[in-house]
Amino acid sequence: MPLDPQTGVRVYQFIVDRLEDRRREQYPAGREAYEADWSAAHDLEKHFTEAVHADDLDKAEQLLEELTDMAAPWCDHPHHPANQARDGHQADPTVPGTRS
Repeated sequence: MPLDPQTGVRVYQFIVDRLEDRRREQYPAGREAYEADWSAAHDLEKHFTEAVHADDLDKAEQLLEELTDMAAPWCDHPHHPANQARDGHQADPTVPGTRS
């Protein structure tokens, strides 16, 4: 995935959407876990964007990896960022360098 602010936002938004799905499934319980996970994802995305703007690519890569790790439980979801092409469409697994 590219190290740019849009990538951080895309991964973050995917995580938040899955957290909201989980919160709805667990309602009325799950609010505290949702808030803690949302805050963690939000902080990672914010620090990722700051690292990109500061041109600290090592830090940005580490933070993106942490965001991606947060998204890992939903790796089979069709909208998982690793399954998306740069333009947001489903990646073509027949093209070298894409994941199926």
